[in-house]
Parts: sequence; C-alpha cells; structure tokens
Amino acid sequence: MKDAEYVEKMRHSLSHIMAAAIKSIWPTTQFGIGPAVEDGFYYDVIVENTTISDTDFGKIEKKMREIIKHDLPIISSEMSQAEATKWAKVNGQPYKLELIEELSDQTITFYAIGDFMDLCRGPHVDKTGDVGAFKLLRVAGAYWRGDEKRPQMQRVYGLAFATKEELDARLEQIEEGKKRDHRKLGKELDLFCYSNLVGSGLPMFTPRGTILRDKLNELAQEYRERNGYQKVWIPHIATTELYKVSGHLEKFPELLHFTSQESGDELALKPVNCPHHSQIYASLPRSYRDLPVKYMETTTVYRDEKKGELGGLSRVRSITQDDSHVFCTDEQVEGVFGELIESAKEMYALLNMKLSLRLSFRDDGDGYIGDTALWESAQGAIQKMADRFDMNYEIGVGEAAMYGPKMDFMAEDAIGRQWQVATVQLDYAQPERFGLEYVAEGGDTKRPVMIHCALLGSIERFLSVFIEHTAGKFPIWCAPEQLRIIKVKDEPKLDRFVAEIVELAAEHGVRVMVDGSNNSVGKKIRASETLKVPYSVVVGEQEMASGKLPLRIRADLVVEEKNPREYTPEQLIKSIANESKSRVSKSSL
Repeated sequence: MKDAEYVEKMRHSLSHIMAAAIKSIWPTTQFGIGPAVEDGFYYDVIVENTTISDTDFGKIEKKMREIIKHDLPIISSEMSQAEATKWAKVNGQPYKLELIEELSDQTITFYAIGDFMDLCRGPHVDKTGDVGAFKLLRVAGAYWRGDEKRPQMQRVYGLAFATKEELDARLEQIEEGKKRDHRKLGKELDLFCYSNLVGSGLPMFTPRGTILRDKLNELAQEYRERNGYQKVWIPHIATTELYKVSGHLEKFPELLHFTSQESGDELALKPVNCPHHSQIYASLPRSYRDLPVKYMETTTVYRDEKKGELGGLSRVRSITQDDSHVFCTDEQVEGVFGELIESAKEMYALLNMKLSLRLSFRDDGDGYIGDTALWESAQGAIQKMADRFDMNYEIGVGEAAMYGPKMDFMAEDAIGRQWQVATVQLDYAQPERFGLEYVAEGGDTKRPVMIHCALLGSIERFLSVFIEHTAGKFPIWCAPEQLRIIKVKDEPKLDRFVAEIVELAAEHGVRVMVDGSNNSVGKKIRASETLKVPYSVVVGEQEMASGKLPLRIRADLVVEEKNPREYTPEQLIKSIANESKSRVSKSSL
C-alpha cells in the first residue's frame, strides 16, 4: 500500500502526462489548471475546433501509456516572471499567462516531461514510470476560474490509484453507483420530479416520496424529543437586517432578497434558521435555571446556486433541514454534545450506515466571525468530546462554519462511499452578535453558548444518499408502500374482500395499494417488483374462499431459514404493522 503523499504526487503527475498526451494529439491546445483530486486528477483545456468526448479517451490513454513506458524524468526548473511571461506568449497559453501575471516578484516553477513543459508548483514523482494505474473517466464543462462570465473549458477527469486492484475496485463501485443513481431511481420509484416552470434545483415530492421523507424526518425528531427538544415555527422570510447582524448577509452574497412593494422593507428568503431561533430565545428573559433551552424545527431554507452546479437532490436551491438549536451554559455543552452524538450513532446504526467524524476547524482565512481565542477554545472542546465518546475522526482544516467549529458525521453507504450527513456545531459568535443573555446563579448576566445540530442535515441531500444506499429497497418502516394487493379480476365479492383488507390496514397504519388494473397478473407482479414494494399478495377467488393470503416477499427481506407462508388478512396486517413499529431491518414474516 503506497502512502498518501506518493498517491497525491502520482495523481498530479498523471494530470501532466495527460496534458502532454492531449498536446501531442492537438498541438494548439490551451491549458488551464490540472490538479490532483480525490481518486484521481483532471485538466481544464480548450482544444481549437474540437470537443473532446469519451470516444477520444482511447487515443489519449494510448499516448499516455507511451509516455509512461518511456519512463521519462519529470524535471523541475525555474524562471523569472519575465521569462515565464515570454514562454506563455510564445507557446500560445493565455490562461497560463494570466496565472503568471499574478505571481509578481516570485521565482516561477515549471515541470517538463520530454518536450512538454508546464507551469506548476509541484510536487511530482521522479519519472513517468513511477505512476500507478489510471483510467480516463469523463469530460465536463468548467468555466475558467469558476466564473461563468469567463470562457468555458473542458475538464477531462481521470481516476488514478497505486495499484490496478484499487482502480478496478473503484471502477466497480462507480458502475454500481450508476445502477443506484438516485435521479434514475427517483423517477422509476415515483419519488420526486422537476418542472422547468418551477425552476432548476427546486424538487417536488410525489405522495410516495413525501411519505419517505416524512418517515425519515420523524425518526430524526424522535431522538431529539426524547432529549427535551421543543418544536418551534419560523417564517420563511426576514428583513435583511437580521442577516446583517448574524453575519450571514456577508457570507451568502447569493442571498435571495427583494424589496416589499407595500412597505419598502428589504426582505430575504432565509438561507439559515439560527438567527430566527436566536430571536425566539431573546423574546423572554432567561435564567440559568431555564437552560439548556432546546428548539427543533423541520423547515426549508433557500440558497441560490449556479445552474450548472445543481444536480438531482444532491444540490438544490430549496434545502429542508431537520434543524435544532440549543442555548446553554459552558458547563452544559459536553452533555448536549453527548446526547446528540449518541443519537446520531444510534440512528445511523438503525439505517445500517457506519459513522465516522470529521472535526471541521477553521483555517487562516478571513471568512469567519468571532474572537480567535474563543475559536481555539471551541475547537479544543470539540476534539476532547470526540475523544471521550470514542469516535474515529479526522480533522478538516478550513471546513468550519463561519461562526464556529463543528463535528460533521460521515456515513459510509452500502458500496463504500462516504457522505457528510449529520452535523453538530459550536457557536460563541452569534450569541455575542445578538446580545443573548441569561442571569447566572450569582445574579450576573452571561452569554449562552449556541449549539446547532441536524441529524439528517439537508433532507433532500440525505435522501439522495439513502436512496442510493438502499438501491431503492427501503426498509418496511419507511417504505412508501408496504403492501400491494394484486387483484386477479374485477368481481363484486372479490372487491368487498379486498376492501376489508384495505380497511384493516388503515386501522393498523399499514400503507397499502390495490392494483386493480386490466394488466395481466404477471405484469402486475412485475410492476410491484419494479417499485420495490416489500410485500405483495395476489388475491383471487381461491384466496377469498380459503381466507389465506400467500405472501410474496421482496428478495432482500427474506429470512433464509423461513419459507414464505400463507396468512389470514388479520395476521398479515398485524405482522406488517408490528414490523413497521419495531423498525427491524429484515422481514420477520
């Protein structure tokens, strides 16, 4: 197993090898940037009169392998800014020239592979033969420097790993991910949809999809209710002054704001909920005896996004959060964090997802608010709590929220991918900015600490993860449809028998659908299988006469040592109801 530093170097080197290959095929190619990224590398290019597609990957890869086979040294050299500027102009590289012009009074580093030279700070492996296994993956559009007003380039992505075995495993994971793509399954399972008239990044959930999201939200809220959180409600707009005070107006320049024609007030769709919740806290005098004050609310926030960055449920403009905020003393912070950590561990174990932590700390940038000493204290407290609660973690420098450090829970899905889901955040800044207070035991006024938490995070984004994690085969307790009754034919007596089963299901809270279409029984069974319904029964005259229903069980739910059995309607409905309440992950039927 190669170390992380080597893998980073070989991926960066492969981006240059790919650039050299592309230039040898299309000599007038203009280059942007070509870094190593997680799992591989990319390079932004503009090829005159040519659009690179996956049909070109074969010849690019062939040329890359020739370069690798020659085991060419990757040689570093330096130029002055004047020399580098001349190089960029002579070689027709306007984007490199722009980068060079920003490096005033610096010695500029270049790396060469054979006759291909590239502006780069490195590092790289020593020679081209030192790179591992790779495969070109896809091409996407990318604006130069992320600015949609600048030219659009082509970003050519490649995968790279130290060994072929690792590469093959990642490719297999990607193929499995395509089968599980939540956008594909969302349509097949009738969970959510989009409309051009409504707008990009604004998903709408069907009845089936709404059941799924409601059941998952209920689960998340149950954990907080048992720890004393109380529901609150806030409007979806506020004056921009609220976000000036909180600091979010500066943080979110893409704030969706407007002017009231009736009052002239400057208003905005809320991008976050915490400033509103802070004002509920501030609406009454508070004593240390009242703390901790715990609010929870499932509500939608709104953030503008570039159209090209929106995708399925993963990145949207309307973000529903299972949000909660706690106002407490310094001494209560550890207890509150402990409750939330235990809730997350228990909930994600139920969802069959392994958890790890990323402690998201600040970097040296200026995108944060609050006193630096308080930041250091808060980061130390969060790391201490992660150690105490025996959670595996890594530290993500630069991943903090603008007002404080956080614990981001990383869930591993069924095919080994990691996703950021729940989050717990420590905030000293907003209580200070809003002047929040409580009367301490000695009669002095003090600032409370504010803790932000979401167990699901963005419900839309979590659903994208959960749909792919389960491949749409949802556990019985949150399945949009738990039982499907497939009628053999239309006949009054049979209709009454089926109606009795439906009524019984309603009494026990079982979600049932009757397929009384004119399709053949075989097609009806396949329709149920396509929608991944956990249980289905075919009902005809024989079943009506015997009063017994032969149960068809979705393959992933079958307990191996048990054979499917026949049930009376009452036995079946009660069993499904009990299974749903217990939230077991495998069928007990």
